[in-house]
Amino acid sequence: MRHRKKRSCCNILQKAIRKCLNIFVKQALMFCRETGLHGCKYIYERQRSTIERVAWAITVFTSVCIAIGMLKFTYDYYHEHFILSVIETTHNGIWNYPFPAVTVCDLNRVSLKLSQELVDKLTLPPTVSKEFIVQEMSLLDTLLYPEKYGSQIRNNLSRLQIIFDMNDLSIPTVINSVTRSCQSLLESCKWKTQEKNCTTLFRPSYTRDGMCCSFNYITHDRITNEPNLKPYKISSCGYQSGLNILLNLDPSDYHASIVQTVGIKIILHNPYQYPDYNSPSNLIGVNKYTFLTVQPMEIYSSEDIKWASFRDCIYSDEVDIINGDISKRDFIHAKYSLQNCLTYCRATVIKKKCGCIPYYYQQNKTRVCNLKDVECLQMFRFWYDTSWPGTDMSPEILPLIELNTKYKPCNCKSNCDFVHYYIQNSAGNLNKRIYYNGLTYTSYPSKGKTWQNQTIIHVFFGDLVSIQYRRDMRYSWRHLFATSGGLLGVFAGFSFMSMFEIAYFFVIRGVTDACIKRRNTGNK
Repeated sequence: MRHRKKRSCCNILQKAIRKCLNIFVKQALMFCRETGLHGCKYIYERQRSTIERVAWAITVFTSVCIAIGMLKFTYDYYHEHFILSVIETTHNGIWNYPFPAVTVCDLNRVSLKLSQELVDKLTLPPTVSKEFIVQEMSLLDTLLYPEKYGSQIRNNLSRLQIIFDMNDLSIPTVINSVTRSCQSLLESCKWKTQEKNCTTLFRPSYTRDGMCCSFNYITHDRITNEPNLKPYKISSCGYQSGLNILLNLDPSDYHASIVQTVGIKIILHNPYQYPDYNSPSNLIGVNKYTFLTVQPMEIYSSEDIKWASFRDCIYSDEVDIINGDISKRDFIHAKYSLQNCLTYCRATVIKKKCGCIPYYYQQNKTRVCNLKDVECLQMFRFWYDTSWPGTDMSPEILPLIELNTKYKPCNCKSNCDFVHYYIQNSAGNLNKRIYYNGLTYTSYPSKGKTWQNQTIIHVFFGDLVSIQYRRDMRYSWRHLFATSGGLLGVFAGFSFMSMFEIAYFFVIRGVTDACIKRRNTGNK
């Protein structure tokens, strides 16, 4: 009984399939007779031999397959090369660009005089002298540049940290105490040809080189306090119209230097970008007169790119895609950028590996790395201090690593819109026969002072116009539509109306004929 029922179901299914196939063949022949597609009418003509009709069917099918294959090739090329960068204009005014942030870092990271003043206030163990601790203060530099040290240095680091703990001194407090203030470093400033108080232009800032002084650098804290804060702009070029600064250097005060020379490191970066190692920088020596000529360059993306599903960049209003809940972040930036995202990524890696965050990153209820953490920072230096944070990039492992460049570290994407600054540096020696009073020069000794361990820096735009680039889609939907129609038209005579013909013969006519047949059967 069960076997007979199963056979009955199979017979019904076979009849249904045979019926659908007959309807499809019938509609296909009618389509071939009526359509304007190339070669289809020869398949229907009954006066032709079967071999000839089959040959035409194979030819039409082959042509359609070739057209589909070329469409696939075109789409793959479009997917891989969908962005095209073109010059929008070569005369975009510099007043459309923010003036770069200028961060000045004294190469001397630990002041000898300030270290002596701090040590004089400390409570020390009876077995340790103040002179010894003053010398040991140079080890604070290891928080910036952790290197391989022997057991003796590790003991010295631990002993110095114990003294800080005895006196309830945090690492940021110590760093602020032994680093020269902006007021001491900057003697005179000019902005747009006007004399300005340097303390109103420059603010203390943390960088990868420690405590520095920054102009036009906008952080998250400043945005919180001043929601309408915008970076400075300028509408003129030339060294007299930009930022002019006079710095005081003190070679006798050097106790722990970034490099083995006397001078300053100046970093020019985007006002919203953390001054990291990847920002353009220059080393400027003592008794120098320096020009830093800035040439901005902007790349912006069209609206078509914003709606592309496979673009590899991010707009400023899409930051939440990467940031998530910023209240839980350890490094909060004022505006998204690839560099800021990598900075947050490095801070996250350090926190994961060592359980702390270095003082030069913003803190969000996280323990600050102290001198006892230097060994850990050194151990995992190739995990965070590279272009691919979170992956061991040590020299021994690097040849064995195969990175998938389709994915970015920490999901950091590049900016769709950004401004980059190119820097040209030229310098000369200060003339000892010319006297100065601030940034005003005179030939009369009675009206000025002689140059002694000073440096003058001019930061300015070198031209009134700059190049602006536009990133656009190489192929829009209009190009794809035209390309698809062209290929299908050449190989198969396909047009926009052909889609309606296919829908009419294989859907509408099929359903209509079935309904008419059922109604006629019911009437009989």
